[in-house]
Amino acid sequence: MRLKRGVERASCDFCHSRKIKCDRASRETQGHASCSPCSLRQIQCSLDDSGDVRLRRRRRTNIHDENGTEQDASQLVTRISANVNIEDFNISGVNVDPIPQEVLERPMSIYFPSVIDNSIPSSVDQTPDFTSVDTPFELSSESILFLDQIFMGGYEVPQDYVLPLTIMDGNIHTSLDSEQATNNSQDEPALADSAPSQPWIACDIDEATFNAALHAYFDFAAIYLPVIIEDAFWQDYRAGRCSLALVYAIACRGIPLTATQDSWDKQQRLAFKFREEFLEAQQVATGKSAMRLDNLEALAIMVNWTYDETQSSTLLSKLGSLFLTHESLVLTTLQSQMQDCSIARPGASGFLARSEERRTLLFWHVYGLDAFHSLDQKVISRIPDGENNDNNDTQRKLPQHDSGSYLDAVLNLGIIARVILQALVTTSAKRKGITLHAVTSIYERLNRWQKHDCPPHLRRRRDGEGRLLSLAINESSKATFVQPLHCSILWLLEINCYMQVEDCVSQYGVQNVAPFEAEMTALRVDFEALRAVQDGLEIAQWMKQYSATTSRGAASQSYSLFDLAPSIARDICAGLCFWICERGKNVLRHGSPSVTHVHPKNRHREAKAGKDKTKQDACEYMKAAKEFRSAVATATSHRDTKYVLERLDKQIVSFEEALAH
Repeated sequence: MRLKRGVERASCDFCHSRKIKCDRASRETQGHASCSPCSLRQIQCSLDDSGDVRLRRRRRTNIHDENGTEQDASQLVTRISANVNIEDFNISGVNVDPIPQEVLERPMSIYFPSVIDNSIPSSVDQTPDFTSVDTPFELSSESILFLDQIFMGGYEVPQDYVLPLTIMDGNIHTSLDSEQATNNSQDEPALADSAPSQPWIACDIDEATFNAALHAYFDFAAIYLPVIIEDAFWQDYRAGRCSLALVYAIACRGIPLTATQDSWDKQQRLAFKFREEFLEAQQVATGKSAMRLDNLEALAIMVNWTYDETQSSTLLSKLGSLFLTHESLVLTTLQSQMQDCSIARPGASGFLARSEERRTLLFWHVYGLDAFHSLDQKVISRIPDGENNDNNDTQRKLPQHDSGSYLDAVLNLGIIARVILQALVTTSAKRKGITLHAVTSIYERLNRWQKHDCPPHLRRRRDGEGRLLSLAINESSKATFVQPLHCSILWLLEINCYMQVEDCVSQYGVQNVAPFEAEMTALRVDFEALRAVQDGLEIAQWMKQYSATTSRGAASQSYSLFDLAPSIARDICAGLCFWICERGKNVLRHGSPSVTHVHPKNRHREAKAGKDKTKQDACEYMKAAKEFRSAVATATSHRDTKYVLERLDKQIVSFEEALAH
């Protein structure tokens, strides 16, 4: 919000830069030295408006009127400069020379030259308008505060699960004791000499292919599931500050989306190098009780990667099964709130670029990944709900705000996924069954997300006949596939939530209450699941009209949307294919439900043709299953797609055998 001309700012520097509400003034009356957001992050709460052009002239005039001399203005500058910490202006990767004392002691009119145009009338507000500036990577301030409360809200990890690495990089300088600092200074030269300046050599990959893999990750793989900010990575990589584990992780995920030959073998070599570098960095960091932010980003990128253990040692395999898992990623991220420090790679100068924004993006990634992973595995998440959450309140959600970005929409769906888990996967539900109220409230939540929380430009739109409409894509844009990919991911994640509700009800049943409620719940769940599968089939067909094309290298190459998002688009469609096959077998065993719900005048005729109708419906299920299978098969760039197709083919063959009898 823009301040009126002449009104002094009351919010601290941190809240003012993030455009969030600051309660510094009210907390000062209560005896607190910092506002709530700064106290939550355990950072210094400061208010420095000496550079505000709106107040500079008025303050100079007031000082001159009260004292009659300009000497007091210079004394004011001296008093202000005495409280200025030059380290606060140390930009990442830039060595800032200290400002001479004689410069700091100059009068304010010289040290702070006026930038106000005197030709413009004083009634015109010349304050820059920052209302159009988005928060980093398009996450709203409410979402950022929500994630900070989750991961930095004073949550203590149980001692049984504490990992040895507990500290992430940030912009807060933490003083180390003299003994530890001495040990660090002794270790850094050796580590710096051993760090290769050409990481592709250790993997036996040429430089052009390695660089193409790095670019391919940000051009394609990071579009649907970002972990790190691209420009920040390139700043650190070119300055020699970047962790080698992160470099190998990005190259590993990006090399399938290049035109290189034998991409699977090269990908495995990159994965092995990541594992070696990460475990080595973990061993080094254990003695310092610190974990670098870029190493944690590398773990987030490579979590749940399947290694070819026939080519690796047993020791690395065992260590990887301990420290490269989803649970390890979640627990380490939770422990990152305990303490903060800025650590650059040994031998490199400067700190990691945009570390605060990268930390928030990592929180977003881990929260969403864990929400859907826990729901899929039906296990309670280790991520807390926050201090202000009532354990009996299943309507936990973000503060009301206009969610206009893809990341905000995914975060909202992640919260809904946690609500589903907390409401349906409970001890009471496992013993007595799921209640109608719990199912109904979740469906209302999903419906509200689709109509209100999902950004308007990412919602499903249909024509008069109910078919999905194509998106209005700006053809002049280089990345014409980004919006269709984001739409596909959101729609499929929503469908996954509906299918998870159906799976919970099928496992635990409906609570044995009034017969009407039990039957209503069963019919409602069946209806929503069938509608979700039908929408998934339309989405899979709709996605085929879009593709991503790259012109890097000698020849252009095209990738399907399933190829760009295998862990979501491909895997969800594979799950729908499996569900359709099981549903078709059930129709063959018990008859088609459509036979019993026909007009009374046609029941006699339909009864005679009941078997034919059942087989006809089963054939439609088979057609839908093969449609999902063909969509999964378009993810050709990934080696594990072959194993996914093998499992689907076994299921389809089993369905065909049942259909033949």
